[in-house]
Amino acid sequence: MNGYQYLIERNRLMQQLEQDLARLAPLPPEQKAAERKRLELEFDHSLKALYAQVADEYPGERRKKARPISDPR
Repeated sequence: MNGYQYLIERNRLMQQLEQDLARLAPLPPEQKAAERKRLELEFDHSLKALYAQVADEYPGERRKKARPISDPR
């Protein structure tokens, strides 16, 4: 995987998380929190797998944890 493909896939993952989190708006707070946690865990696993594909070419990227732009934590 080259750097361009990596960036595109990473952005796709982040956009998908943004969309999934936006769909949680109408849920009750406790269900929203549980679902958000599940989605973020799923996202983190996907991101970790993506990082593993580029680990040799971009070793510093494994230390970064991406989050959606709307979640500045």
